[in-house]
Amino acid sequence: MKLVKYTLLAAAAVCGLAGCSDSFMDTTPSDKIGEFTALGSLENAYVAVNGIHRSLTKQYLSFQSCGGEASMNIFRDVLGDDLVHPTTGNGWYNSEMAWVSHRSTSSTLTKYGLYFYYQIVLNANLILDVIDDIEGEDTDLRNGIIGECYTFRAWAHFNVLQLYAQRYEAGKENTQPGIPYQKTADTEPMARNTVEECYRFIHEDLDKAIEHFKNTGDSYGEEAPYEALHLSLKVAYGVKARVYLTQHNYTEAARYADLAIQQAESEGGKLMTGEELMHGFATILASTNEAMWGSNPQDDHTIYFYSFYAYMSWNFNSTAIRQCPRSVNKLLYEKISDTDERKQWWDPTGEAGVSASNYSQFPYQNRKYTARSTGNGVGDYAFMRLAEMYLIKAEALARNGQQAEAQSVLTTFALTRDPQYTATSSTAAELAEEIMIHRRVELWGEGFRFTDLKRLNLPLDRRNSNHVSSIIQQAEYIEADDIRWEFLFHDEEINANPELEQNPV
Repeated sequence: MKLVKYTLLAAAAVCGLAGCSDSFMDTTPSDKIGEFTALGSLENAYVAVNGIHRSLTKQYLSFQSCGGEASMNIFRDVLGDDLVHPTTGNGWYNSEMAWVSHRSTSSTLTKYGLYFYYQIVLNANLILDVIDDIEGEDTDLRNGIIGECYTFRAWAHFNVLQLYAQRYEAGKENTQPGIPYQKTADTEPMARNTVEECYRFIHEDLDKAIEHFKNTGDSYGEEAPYEALHLSLKVAYGVKARVYLTQHNYTEAARYADLAIQQAESEGGKLMTGEELMHGFATILASTNEAMWGSNPQDDHTIYFYSFYAYMSWNFNSTAIRQCPRSVNKLLYEKISDTDERKQWWDPTGEAGVSASNYSQFPYQNRKYTARSTGNGVGDYAFMRLAEMYLIKAEALARNGQQAEAQSVLTTFALTRDPQYTATSSTAAELAEEIMIHRRVELWGEGFRFTDLKRLNLPLDRRNSNHVSSIIQQAEYIEADDIRWEFLFHDEEINANPELEQNPV
């Protein structure tokens, strides 16, 4: 896939992320990765992998709304029904809320959705293309680097596939156009692989990652800069679980979610309980053991107004939060048990305290995300949590007709959130719906709602809620078979890659 403006930036990124000086970047052609002295050792290749991790929390395209993976998660949730803008505020993410941006061939979102993920793909490929030629006896380090690169490549393609292609249909051939699946750093024009081919390639990459991670010592990743939790065996299992869930392969989704849970808990991971649930998430890596993969930037690595917490916290001093504190769909809030600790993640009254008198207050305002301070947008961010794995396992078992097993998993999870939880579902279908309510509550703001609706072939339904009609405009109700569930490719990409077929307009 030829990313016309993105390719040189992405190729240079490995050099830049590996600590190269500006002068080195200026004099070394970005298409000569095999000659990069930056990747002349396994240690430097590892630093380059750290750079990919760092790229998950940096700003792109000079837009505040393009702040790495956390911003993509906001995009995915404002396209859903559970995240509400109670007022227009300063306009950020409103066109996405109205289902306009992802259907534009010139919008920031359609450009960023490709730019961000394919940069990760290209950087992973640049490392994979040369790793066998790099000398070094540390097999643990080599296997860890390779495992991370294959996981990054699969994860990034999977995210693009869910946005730009039609949903996967279990039991069918899935010959509909997917996305170009890049397996090398070659940036020549590429046609779209089919959806079926893309999922096959994703699993092949994850299987390779798992094999390499199994041959990696326990110490791999312990010295990661930026305090990142590196990709590891539990994360590769977790991504496999996500992919199988999307494919409606519930047997395998439950199996890999269970493997992820076992691996995470063997390493000390555990579900949050009680007061841990109220830490505000900006210190989740330091305060709990629930994050399986995440970033923990320090205060002197401020990311200002492109931070997740500049849009999704309730206390950071940004115009977006002062004017338009993000809220929950009241219909979802009303489904939460009164004894569930997570009900405190939102204020139904609109009267909870705010940081200053110039902060607006609205009913159902978010309290889930609390910035570390009102003046610094830095905060931890978990890209994968143990809670998600429990919910995937429970949902997959329920949709597979294994009601008793699903209920057992859900009960184990739910009791950590609601000490008075009791089972109430009488059928597997009812239980699956109950699990989805827990998933919507638990993962609110973490970027799953749009793709959940899409994978389940459900409509977008914002009717009779607290969504504001002037913001959502014509996107109050959208049928599940509407062509607007697929992103359009940006004009720059279409112009640069004559092999790329545009989605229906």
